Amino acid sequence: MKTPGLSSTSVVLSLLAVCFTYFLTKLYTARALIWEKKKRGLPIAPGHSFLFGHLLYFKGALSKIPPSAHYQNALADIAREHFQHEGCYYIDMWPVSGILFIVVSPHVANQIHANPKMSMQRPPLLPRFFRPIAGGPNMFDMREHEWKPWRAVFSKAFSAEHILSLVPDMVDETMTYCETLESLAGQRKMFQLDLITLRFTIDVIGKTILNAHLGAQRGYNALADCMLSQIRWHQANAEANPFEYLNLVRKSIHWWNGHQMDKYISSELSKRYSEYKGDVGGMRSKAIIDLVLQNYMSEGVDLRSEGSREDLDPMFRAFAICQIRLFVFVGHDSTSSTICYILHLLYTNPDTLLAVRQEHNTVFGTELTELPDLLKSQPHLLNDLPYTTAVIKEALRLFPPGGCSRAGQPTIPLVSDSGKPCPTENVAAVFTVHTELQRSPIYWPKPDAFLPERWLVKPGHDLYPMKGAYRAFEIGPRNCVAQSFVMTELKVVLACLVRQFEFSPAYGEFDALHKRNPVETGRTTYRGYISEAVGTEDAARRGLTGYG
Repeated sequence: MKTPGLSSTSVVLSLLAVCFTYFLTKLYTARALIWEKKKRGLPIAPGHSFLFGHLLYFKGALSKIPPSAHYQNALADIAREHFQHEGCYYIDMWPVSGILFIVVSPHVANQIHANPKMSMQRPPLLPRFFRPIAGGPNMFDMREHEWKPWRAVFSKAFSAEHILSLVPDMVDETMTYCETLESLAGQRKMFQLDLITLRFTIDVIGKTILNAHLGAQRGYNALADCMLSQIRWHQANAEANPFEYLNLVRKSIHWWNGHQMDKYISSELSKRYSEYKGDVGGMRSKAIIDLVLQNYMSEGVDLRSEGSREDLDPMFRAFAICQIRLFVFVGHDSTSSTICYILHLLYTNPDTLLAVRQEHNTVFGTELTELPDLLKSQPHLLNDLPYTTAVIKEALRLFPPGGCSRAGQPTIPLVSDSGKPCPTENVAAVFTVHTELQRSPIYWPKPDAFLPERWLVKPGHDLYPMKGAYRAFEIGPRNCVAQSFVMTELKVVLACLVRQFEFSPAYGEFDALHKRNPVETGRTTYRGYISEAVGTEDAARRGLTGYG
């Protein structure tokens, strides 16, 4: 007679054998996909092994970049070293994420967006990254059939004409930002520009998107501070480290922050809905969420769930909360860092700074005290700044805020620059790495030089950008819905700052003060990025800019 213990052991061993067999089967299938592509002469990252795929090779690539740098920089380095003339390659990250198809060529990227099927579909792994940030489905990671109706609703609210009507709110928040900078300049102390700018951009989003004065620049705000905490605890490289998902402390903090943000946004949405119902004549000023709500309500039952109109539709409330959280994150991840990069580039290129100041003197006049009222009454003047616009675009080229990911398709190969058809079936994601595409010497003359003039020359000039090589807001139907908003906000900030303040780097002073070796701490220039965000004030009304 068998003992119960022996029976239990047999069951456990059988289960382990099944799991091990399943793992080996999946392992072999994943590796066989790479072997088959390698036999066909397709571009495969070097250093592949049966057991680890490219994980160990990629770990080596990560060790060569600053500790705080995003992993896409390592993907860019691999492309620069091995695939400059292919413009794309495969890298096997199974079991972490699967096989990725990396794109660094405008020719290959243009093929993605020329095909409606591929250009519209996000990869399934994307929601895993954004869930702690947005809290649920949003316009960035939704599948095509879910995304289309919501994009139509939001596009009307982000029209260029309506964005200009929001300039007065942008100016008010920028004046608070200037007051903070002026106070810091008066103290003649080193400070971190990025931390101040984070709270400024969140205030702008709160006022223009949600029609709520957050006051994040002056003190605590549940939405702003919980999002900043969420970002600090978010594992940006979680896709490359599955063990991070076992961090229960991180999960608990994410849950608490998410609960607080949802509660705050939900309360504000209820206020907006009450105001919407009482605004019979449509006379009240409208933030983005007001127009989105108006457009949503006019769409009929196709977008709304059944229920009473006395309270805000639960379906709209849930989606709006996720989308507003995403907008707040983007203000941190994109707009804030872009402001810092632009100021750094301007104040380390005095001729360019002088040209911007001269343009602002011509368009706005030389009396700085009148500028806020002028921008509020004549926001269209922001459209008369071609050189400032060129400066912004060049900064976004050198320091793109992100990349682009799409889902592979069974019948859609992408042709490399050398003419090799590369199938995208069975890849976890097709990832366009902007940090390499927008700085590649193959597609850009003087790729690392800060040359706003490249955006002002005519076709045929050596500096004229190649089609599809600039993708700061991406291209195609799923491009950034808020790009007009971002460009307008950046112009308002530059108009209010560049003639009032002087900024200068203080990295050496910071290292000396903290007795740190820049090489040991990773605070070095890498692909134009500086991995610490510290600044100083070295004359009357002088501050500093730096990056993280």
